[in-house]
Amino acid sequence: MKKLLILGTLLFSTYVFADDVKQKEVIAQKLVSVDGTEQGLQNTDKMILEQVRMRLPKDLPENFYTDLSKNLNSEQRKQFIVQRYVESFSQKELQAALSFYQSVEGKAWAKKASDVGSEVAHFTTQNARNALNTTMQQHIDNPTVKQLMARMNPTPMPAQITEKLEIK
Repeated sequence: MKKLLILGTLLFSTYVFADDVKQKEVIAQKLVSVDGTEQGLQNTDKMILEQVRMRLPKDLPENFYTDLSKNLNSEQRKQFIVQRYVESFSQKELQAALSFYQSVEGKAWAKKASDVGSEVAHFTTQNARNALNTTMQQHIDNPTVKQLMARMNPTPMPAQITEKLEIK
């Protein structure tokens, strides 16, 4: 009888736990649809596509980029975020966040945060590009860096760099 009671308790607690996880998933799904996550993922996809377009040959067909956009799979990334929310937050915390983002203030916050996030991503990309260019200029004497710069930037190098290369 004791074994049956323990088994029943175990099965019931497993059912309750699974139900709790399912409720958390439902709340987390709603949360990512109102907290700016979906917009952020779309903005990220646009930025990735822009960066790829800048680095690949200009004569690639447009359907290449259409397929790349599909393959980026923001839905898969969104589900990853949902799972991280479920694993990281209690149901009460998720519900509180959802309630906030469904409020007037929360909607305003989500919109502004999405805009700020886009600006931060753009700034970060520009900053990284500048840091890479500066570092490559600092190491122009290295033959590998020199070759890499020539491949990345097929336009003629500035005269001061050309002079520096000729002096060596």
